[in-house]
Parts: sequence; C-alpha cells; structure tokens
Amino acid sequence: MIAAIDPGSEKTGVALIDEKGSLICKAIIPTGELKQWLTSTYKKCAFSHIVMGNGTNHKHLQPVAEAWANRQAGGITFSLIDENYTTVEGRKLYFKYTPRRGWRRFVPLALQYPPEPVDDFVAWIIGLRYIKTQQHK
Repeated sequence: MIAAIDPGSEKTGVALIDEKGSLICKAIIPTGELKQWLTSTYKKCAFSHIVMGNGTNHKHLQPVAEAWANRQAGGITFSLIDENYTTVEGRKLYFKYTPRRGWRRFVPLALQYPPEPVDDFVAWIIGLRYIKTQQHK
C-alpha cells in the first residue's frame, strides 16, 4: 500500500492506494493533522511507502512525514514526486467519479469548475505518478 499526500498550507489531500493504483480511501484533512492521519490509517491498513507532491508547503510537511515514517518499525520509505498539473488532472478525475447533479448536467465539463476542493483526487494522482515511475525502472 502507498500513502499519497498533496501538501497544502491549510488543507492537505491524502489517499491510500494499492500497488496497482486502485483507491482504498481518500480525504481532505487540516494540514496540522497529517501525523494523526498517517497513524490512524497505518493502524487500519499498513502501507510501506509515503509519496508526497513537491508543490505547496511540501518543505514544511516533508520533515513531518519523514520523521513519522522513521519512527515506524516496518521500514516505511518516503519520496517526493513532481506535482505539476496535478490540480488540472484532479479536476478531471473529480468529474469522472462524482456524478453531476442539477444544472451541472447541462453545462459542458470544459466550462465547469468542481464545487468543492479536489486535493484528495490530486493525492490519488500523485500516488499514480509514483507507481508509473516505479514501473519504468
């Protein structure tokens, strides 16, 4: 399992995915609660790697995640991944998995912006990018 993180200043997208990229769970959490999310998620479903996007606020959250990983007995590894254009991809993924309701059904997707944050979908994309880099090694 892989824990993927889209680090933000106030909110952080998180996702837990398997080695094939299938989503196990995702959420948007307050940035200050990252350690708690890692701990509670690890207790429910142990993961072996943490991947974080290298964008907004990663310089603050990277040490938090690495320190947490180093304290675990299971040898959890950590890496950063390029997160360029992940927000755009996250919006597309949002509309793929979230059915449009009401007037949104009649407006072309190209003219719409998700009505809620997509940081959790972006975390999923960060995890998928990591998997893709591992397949090319």
